[in-house]
Amino acid sequence: MTEVDGMGDTGRRTLAIGGEYLLVGCALAASTAAASALTLLAVLSFGQLAQAATVNVTVKGEVLAKPKCEINGGNDIDVPFGELNIADIDGVNYGKKKIPYSVSCSGDTSGSNGNMKVSLQGENSNFGVGLLRTREKDDLAIKLLFENGQQLKLNEWHNFFYPNYPLLYAVPVKRGGARLSGGDFSSSATLLVEVQ
Repeated sequence: MTEVDGMGDTGRRTLAIGGEYLLVGCALAASTAAASALTLLAVLSFGQLAQAATVNVTVKGEVLAKPKCEINGGNDIDVPFGELNIADIDGVNYGKKKIPYSVSCSGDTSGSNGNMKVSLQGENSNFGVGLLRTREKDDLAIKLLFENGQQLKLNEWHNFFYPNYPLLYAVPVKRGGARLSGGDFSSSATLLVEVQ
């Protein structure tokens, strides 16, 4: 009699049940492995069967050129000061003259195309800051002003939005403590307007 036979029915059942556990455990492990393999196969199969959806995209627009602008109709700008009394030159109001210029632009000036800047470019005087030098008088210069009295320094830029270009003024200014002699004076600068 073997140990299994000697154990009686109960022993056989236990061994048989233990074997079933082993068989069931192996079957579950095999089932889990098979399920994972099927899942992977399904993912790979669906990945291969799936097709990307496609659609055409059309982009349309219009490229606009920056506007073309002209200053003062292309003509020179003259600012005649006339005769000035040396003692009255204060660099603020005396002899102050409006710089008569205009800016006209063609093309699209709406939106950001209307962002512009203005500058007067010229030779700085040998005194003061941002003053335009006069040729004949070292102690006399021209200060450039906006309508509100703020100085537009020579060779610096000021932003504006077209068609609201700034009104500009010129006023004679003398070096502090200097004794000016009588006589003519002149100066020149270049007015620039640029689209940003």
